[in-house]
Amino acid sequence: MTTHVDTKPTYLAVLAVREARIPLLGSCLARMSFAVLPLSLLLSVRNATGSFAVAGLTSGALSATLTLFAPARARLIDRKGSRTGLIWLTVPYLLGLAALITLAETGAPTAALLSAAAVAGAFAPPLGPTMRVLWAEILHRRQPLLPTAYALDSVTEEVVFTMGPLLAGGLIAVAAPLASMITVMALIAAGTVCFVLSAATAAAPASDTLDQDRPPGRPMALPGMRTIVLSFGGVGLVIGVLQVALPFIAERAGSPSGGGVLLALLSAGSAVGGLAYGRISWRSTLVQRFAVLVTGFTLTVLPLCLTESPVLVGVFAFLVGLCLAPLFITAYLLVNDLVTASRTAPTEANTWVSTANNGGFAAGSAAAGVLLEFRGPTLTVTAAFAVAAAITVVTVLRRRTLVLDAANLEPSEAKTTCLSDGLDVPPAP
Repeated sequence: MTTHVDTKPTYLAVLAVREARIPLLGSCLARMSFAVLPLSLLLSVRNATGSFAVAGLTSGALSATLTLFAPARARLIDRKGSRTGLIWLTVPYLLGLAALITLAETGAPTAALLSAAAVAGAFAPPLGPTMRVLWAEILHRRQPLLPTAYALDSVTEEVVFTMGPLLAGGLIAVAAPLASMITVMALIAAGTVCFVLSAATAAAPASDTLDQDRPPGRPMALPGMRTIVLSFGGVGLVIGVLQVALPFIAERAGSPSGGGVLLALLSAGSAVGGLAYGRISWRSTLVQRFAVLVTGFTLTVLPLCLTESPVLVGVFAFLVGLCLAPLFITAYLLVNDLVTASRTAPTEANTWVSTANNGGFAAGSAAAGVLLEFRGPTLTVTAAFAVAAAITVVTVLRRRTLVLDAANLEPSEAKTTCLSDGLDVPPAP
């Protein structure tokens, strides 16, 4: 019988969980590495080769394999455990980055740079999804804290990816692009060491050590996972469009630097929404919240279709952001419940959410670049809204695929699933 610990869901209560501190620090260092990487890589290769075209191709090669092989890397973590899996990934990742830097500095041909970048991206260690899975392991007896832990995780990621480019710019200004790439490598190495040496990581089971007669299932075989992935393809598309459209609107208004302010307001809204979400003891079910949040997110995009005023756009971008982190947090809680009920590979399942978001983001950014040039921001954002609205309708219609069949769970699992809604009271009917 599962022991219920009456723990108030606060951020201090989450940070008071001693076994989570070291892996959380490790995941933050690793995420900072990935936040510093894009600008550092671009300018390092540009500085070494003298070509922005080569630098852009190299960055694109790393990003492509990083996204393409994300589910495979997560599957390795699930099979071998986070300690072994992260070591197997981090070592070749660091070697790939070192080879890329060396090749660029020695004037190697472009094909060699692209190959090294592609290899490095293929092995990039997924410490974000791994940390989210570890949260569920650490808090299995403190289930009411799990939504707050995911909220803390989400807000931390927002802050890290806001500060990362600033750190990269500062390093490049006071030292050199090469120094910023060395910092990237040092951060991922230190983060991985913290993570793999923690007691919580050592205690996390690997699927290779579990019942071989029932190997973990594939996440995308679950209808609920397909629903979540579909919805985040739409979310990523909208954010990808806004990442290009907001600076375009600011530049058209005569304030190129204002684009950074508009994007910062989007991120700030997400951070505020995530902090608020983690403080609430919800009475609604996860499925209800997910349907409301994905609909609310789409509807907040609608006002952006109606104005090009930078001030109003900034206000509406903040409102869009308010729904963003809560939507991710709810999705990760749903994924946790789905993998618990179906004995599905948890790290791979978490990774599919970010993979869908990244894929949608790439498509949205590419499409926005073309549409903005010929049709302007109003039509561009409207097109993104139309696609997102269609995906939202399908997601809401498929919401029943997210409902767990508690009859197929063991009693302890069923209770855990109920508690993972973040509830101290039964859900409202």
